[in-house]
Amino acid sequence: MPLLTQTPRAFGPALFIFTLAFCFSVQPASADEFTNFLGMKFVSIPDGKFIMGAEDEITDAVEAAESPHAITVTAFQIMPTEVTLAQYKRYIIESARIHLVTDEFISANSHDDEAPVVYVSWTDARYFLHWLNLNKPDDDQGTYSMPTETEWEYACRAGSYETYCGGNTANAVSWNSSQNTAYQQPVARKKANAFGLYDMSGNVHEWVMDCYGPEHGNLPARKIKWGFGCQPVKRVVRGGSWNDPPWNARATGQLTVDINSRSPTIGIRVVRRLP
Repeated sequence: MPLLTQTPRAFGPALFIFTLAFCFSVQPASADEFTNFLGMKFVSIPDGKFIMGAEDEITDAVEAAESPHAITVTAFQIMPTEVTLAQYKRYIIESARIHLVTDEFISANSHDDEAPVVYVSWTDARYFLHWLNLNKPDDDQGTYSMPTETEWEYACRAGSYETYCGGNTANAVSWNSSQNTAYQQPVARKKANAFGLYDMSGNVHEWVMDCYGPEHGNLPARKIKWGFGCQPVKRVVRGGSWNDPPWNARATGQLTVDINSRSPTIGIRVVRRLP
């Protein structure tokens, strides 16, 4: 049951987050999952190689940035869902970042505590991740980050070359505009992909670490180098959203967004890297 389903704007930020302060609980994780101190679950993604980018989907409407190329990926962990509103509320409470709870944030996040948090900029996400890394307990040896484009697409593909993340039928795996949705939906209600990841296609766009440039997926997250055409104030979002046509939810689709832009259609999914 959601901890908060609707918050009238008149009550303001304090009531919006108060409902979570004493109600949050962490569910026990299964043997193949890790759950951190904020209740965020992670699943392990193995080493591997894959062909990143579109192949059969290439048309004049698809940028050369999606042209296929071989990529090797090192093992990492990733959330099976986007960061939920409940998890982000706990961050706001524990980090005392009440300034994040604006009228616009409340309006965009007034639907379900188990829906993805939205109205989070790339810069907001970096502060969130910095806080996670700074406040994790000593026995948590992971490092939290946004995924690279390469990691995101590899996790989305899960060993297949289907059009969407988990299948070739958009509505089976994604919330998108063809279903007349008016806002983000609770996570994990659609079909998962072979890695057990939900909503990689549709529901909300997801920030990745990489800056936007013509070399699709070739800018490493931990050592970003501003290459030809790369825009330092732009980052990539992946996966499409509830307000986008299925085309935008393709496994290879990408959009570029300003790092300080906040939107009701953009959220975050976190990766955890081990030493």
